Amino acid sequence: MHILAKLTCVAALLAAGPALAAGSGGGGGASPSPSTQREDPQAAYQAGVAAFNAQNYREAIRQFRAAQRAARSNGLINYALGLAYAGNGDKDEAREAFARAVRDETAPVAARLQLGLAELEHGDREAAVAQQTALAAAIAACDAACGDQRRGQLQAAHDQLTSALETAAAPAADPAAWNFPSVEQGRAAYAEAVGLINQERFAEAFAALESAQSAIGPHPDVLNYLGFVSRRLGRLDTALAYYDRALALDPNHLGATEYLGELYIQMGDLHRARAQLAQLDALCAYGCAQREELARWIERGEMR
Repeated sequence: MHILAKLTCVAALLAAGPALAAGSGGGGGASPSPSTQREDPQAAYQAGVAAFNAQNYREAIRQFRAAQRAARSNGLINYALGLAYAGNGDKDEAREAFARAVRDETAPVAARLQLGLAELEHGDREAAVAQQTALAAAIAACDAACGDQRRGQLQAAHDQLTSALETAAAPAADPAAWNFPSVEQGRAAYAEAVGLINQERFAEAFAALESAQSAIGPHPDVLNYLGFVSRRLGRLDTALAYYDRALALDPNHLGATEYLGELYIQMGDLHRARAQLAQLDALCAYGCAQREELARWIERGEMR
């Protein structure tokens, strides 16, 4: 797999504007139609981040809800919406948004912390302990491939929730401390991830991609490479979730279509891999690198 060739062009596109070029990652997909662009949650998410960072929580709620309508189960969007509700003093709505967020295994680590704190503030200690237990399990499962940065995030979230449980009171919310990275910082984080992937420093690349996504929002290119990095770290179920989310936003994304086929081969499912190849045959009328790469993977898989 030629990682460098697939990623450097994306880095150049990132420098050209405030958002990633739609469908560019891993060969990308077709340019979206105007109607698809109107439904894309990315612009609403970025507007929500700008409003949130300006402490205009009512506008942030409006924008994040617009993003959520296009990607209802997305953990990042629901987490951001929960923070906006909390900043606006809407405690019940914040709790519900955080609960939706943690149902998505790709949600930020802090979503479980915030849900635990919200449950404790609501008087449901048992539910708060459940989030503490989930964080402890994630720490125990965080092996060498998980990376020091993610382990540190998990530990910090666990420690803060444990402290709140010991004092039997959630700390006072400080929305000003929750500011998201700017879009410019997101572009820089994505470019950093490109370099880290090409150096095969996948745990660090994952952290950089999460930072990029926090600023840019749900974008198929970022989700695609979060899936790719998760695969290289051996987290196949998480990779599957990221590819599914990338293709939910852009069903014609060439890179995610190819990489999902490769993942199915790693999981021993050649039947589904061939279905992905058929999808690429339909998308690439005159052939494309993604189709040829997946065909080679399938051929090697059939020879095993």
